[in-house]
Amino acid sequence: MKNRKKALIIAMICLAAAAVLYLLVVKMNQKEANSESDDSDDSLVISSVDSGQITAISYEKDGKSLSFIKEDGTWYDAEDKKFPVNQDSLTTMTNTLGAVSATRKLEKPEALSEYGLDSPVLTVRYTASDGKEAEFIVGDTNDAAGGAYLKISGDDAVYLVSSDFADSFNSDIYQLADMESFPTITSDSITDISVNSNGHTLEIKNDSEGGQTVLENGKEQENCASSSASQFISAVTGITFKSHVEYNCKDLSKYGLDQPTADVTVDYTTTETVSSGDSDDSESANSTDDTKAASAESAAENTSETADTGETETETEAETVKVAKQVVLHIGSQNDDGDYYAAMDGSKEVHVISADTIKELIGKKASDFIDNEILSGTLSNAKSIDVTIGSDSWHLAKEEVAESETEAEKEEKWYEGDTEIALTDLSSVYSDLSGMSAEKILDTAAKPTGDAAISVTVKWEDDTETTISFTAYDSSFHLAEINGEARKLVNKRDVEKLVEDMTALLKK
Repeated sequence: MKNRKKALIIAMICLAAAAVLYLLVVKMNQKEANSESDDSDDSLVISSVDSGQITAISYEKDGKSLSFIKEDGTWYDAEDKKFPVNQDSLTTMTNTLGAVSATRKLEKPEALSEYGLDSPVLTVRYTASDGKEAEFIVGDTNDAAGGAYLKISGDDAVYLVSSDFADSFNSDIYQLADMESFPTITSDSITDISVNSNGHTLEIKNDSEGGQTVLENGKEQENCASSSASQFISAVTGITFKSHVEYNCKDLSKYGLDQPTADVTVDYTTTETVSSGDSDDSESANSTDDTKAASAESAAENTSETADTGETETETEAETVKVAKQVVLHIGSQNDDGDYYAAMDGSKEVHVISADTIKELIGKKASDFIDNEILSGTLSNAKSIDVTIGSDSWHLAKEEVAESETEAEKEEKWYEGDTEIALTDLSSVYSDLSGMSAEKILDTAAKPTGDAAISVTVKWEDDTETTISFTAYDSSFHLAEINGEARKLVNKRDVEKLVEDMTALLKK
């Protein structure tokens, strides 16, 4: 009983101590809050103006000064009225200035240097049509409070506002430019892509059935993988301008565009809707070097007789027209970041494209598109296999044997002469070959030297044949000659494993 009473007293003492500690923490927080802020309100509007009445904006940021004026409802660069100002960007600025809200107000701030307001990161001024003016300076960012310090001219208080306020004002004039973009092109609309670089031309043609043909310097290449061609086409459709440099360039040599590093030409089609009476004009208008002849997919002309007059009227209907177009992109020199300057043919605008994008477009050769597969086709599609290793040769043939006299279903069995080869063992060795892939592909065919380490000829069910032989190329690779073409290099160890497994299978 005595122990219980003692435990109860101790518990009451601990509870009282916790309550005192809680009160101390609350008072400390209140004191800190009161010392820093006399007002805290997430919706404290500290400046407002009708954004539509703002007629001039100027600001300094990142050491640059920009100014804009509004005339007859349109915003202009005050220093260059011909500059293509993006109107949406200026609308964003006016909306930001229209209602400025703070999350905290410091009625009695310390020295401005404590908030970075003695050397602000942004100074913004505006003038409204009614003569109202205001100036805002933005200082340091307070990461803990999630905002930046701001001061308004004529107001002694310092405010904490969202960091988005400063983000609305770009210091690069070209981030505020309304300039051209690379056209939106879908993969299935492309008919031809040609990349000319340093006298070398790589061309990919899309056929109507979705297949691709690869040409190098005008010569059609064989055995090109459709996946590689499709990847290249996707790189073209994904072209975007990383940034803009100049809207009215008068000296292309500054960007290496007088003698481009490469020219990328894309022929594609778009679908447009025109009135049936304009289809002929549409075809004529698009028969130019840069825009090819348009062809109507369908045409319709409806006529109706007016009952009262007997006159015939022609009703104009909309029709779908396929228009063939072409865009030529010139790739210039590299900037300090390694990205490339670019300009579209016939345009004075200069842009920047990322180095990663250009890497996918230029410097490609037909060998980059050749399938690295050594043997396509499954063992079940083969009817015979001939193997030569050194002076030894084997002929394997497939036979279909009925599983029983009463069953019509047949089982596939392989024989070397009269000796049956276990299908599981043959399948394992066959996978050594069918699973092999080239690690390198030569630009031009090589001439095999020396004796082949192994030669394999597979005759297929359709009576076509694939003959593959492997000869030493260097210390790391063997040259695979496939139906007379020797351009693929395979790992030496893969060939050695094939020889070892095939020898073990056939010399049992």
